[in-house]
This record gives sequence, structure tokens and C-alpha cells, in this order.
Amino acid sequence: MTAPGEVSLGCYVYGITSADLAVPAELRGVGDQAVDLFPLGELAAVVSPVDPDWTRAGRADLLAHGRVLDTIAELGPVVPVRFGSVLRDHDAVAGELLEPGQERFATMLQELAGRAQFTVRARYEEQQVLTEIVAENPAIAQLRKLTRDRPGDSSYGERVRLGELVAAALEAKIATDSDVMLAELEPHVVGINIRESVGIDRLLDVAVLVEDQHRAEFEQAVEDLAAAFAGRARLKLIGPTAAYDFVSAEESWA
Repeated sequence: MTAPGEVSLGCYVYGITSADLAVPAELRGVGDQAVDLFPLGELAAVVSPVDPDWTRAGRADLLAHGRVLDTIAELGPVVPVRFGSVLRDHDAVAGELLEPGQERFATMLQELAGRAQFTVRARYEEQQVLTEIVAENPAIAQLRKLTRDRPGDSSYGERVRLGELVAAALEAKIATDSDVMLAELEPHVVGINIRESVGIDRLLDVAVLVEDQHRAEFEQAVEDLAAAFAGRARLKLIGPTAAYDFVSAEESWA
């Protein structure tokens, strides 16, 4: 019971992990609050104190949420809970989260054991890919030449057609190059989630689940791809992180 004058704090929930995991004492979460575990049987919720009426949900809090989950994921499997999830107290964490989800969370944690998520993002060198498209498509090269020095009004139709042809050629190039990249990555991963990306320089944005014992081979495959596409595309490897794209505790209260 809250004593008169005391402020009753709720529980900000980051995820679910194993009860025997040791949280670093220096780990801070949303609102710069200390992060701890609230255990129930073999499971535990990763929590920190928070005002029950917390509604800030700013960039700093989002970064803190991800930082906590990624730190926990380096120590052991963790099932992420959606950003901004707050329960009124520890009793609610037990009764509304851990108890009803006990079997399901235990299965998820077993599936994640010894695995981590990585994200591979590839972006074209824009000028290079446009140069390739013009060189590989005579119709595009001809329309580009015809419209280069003509006023916009007098070449409107040709410019529209040029844009359509470039867009179609770009989609075809993306399909070909992304297939090459995926073929190199797939043998080294146990799960894959292709995300949508936008922009003329887009090539690939994919989350993958990698077994710890094959991490070195996976990272080498990414390095090999970066070398193979040097001058044409830039690759970025992000991770290891919590498995955001593969498991999630989407509870009704979240």
C-alpha cells in the first residue's frame, strides 16, 4: 500500500527473459531509471519504475527502450514488448503478463536461445545506378538525349515516359541485385524478414536471425557482399540486437 504523500510508481516493461539472467547494475532505461527483473517462476519481466501516467514517448525514451533490450539480448534471449508499455505495479506484471503468457513466452525464449537479430541495409550509389540504367537501356538513353536541352513544356510527354522507363529499369535492377544478396545471406541465417524501403537508392533492407555458432560465417558473407558491390552500393550491418522482427509480446494492455 502506498503511504500518504508517496508517489505510486508503475512498471515500464521492456521485455520477457529468463529469471536467472543477471542485469548489469549500471543499465538505465526510460527516464534514466534503473532496470531490474521481476521474476515469476522461470520467467522474468525486464522492468523499471515509471510514473503510471507517463506519456512522453520521446526519442530519448525510444532509444533507451531499444538500448535496454539490446543489452539484455547480448546476455540471453529476450522477447521484446512494444515501446511504451506500462503496467500499474508488480502484481499487474505477474497477473496480466507473465502468468497468462508463461507457456508461450517460455517457447519463444527457447526458440531464441543462441540466436540474435542482425539487420543488413544496402543502398545504391545513386549516380552509379543511374549511369548503369542509361547504359543498359537504349530507349532510356535516347529519351534522355532528346529531353536534355528541350524546354519542359515541349518535352513533357517524353519526360513522363523517361521517368516511367527509369522506374521500371530500377525495379528490375533492385530485384536482380537483391536476389544475389539474399542468396549469399540465406545459407547463414535461420530466419529472414524483408522490409520495405523507399528512395531511388534503395536496394535491400532485411532483418535476419543468426545462430551464434554461425555468426562469423554470416559476417564474412556480408563483408564479401560489400566487396562485390563496392562502387555500386553501400552495405551497413546492424547488430546484434533483440529479435524485434521475429518475436514480440503484443499484449492487449501494450
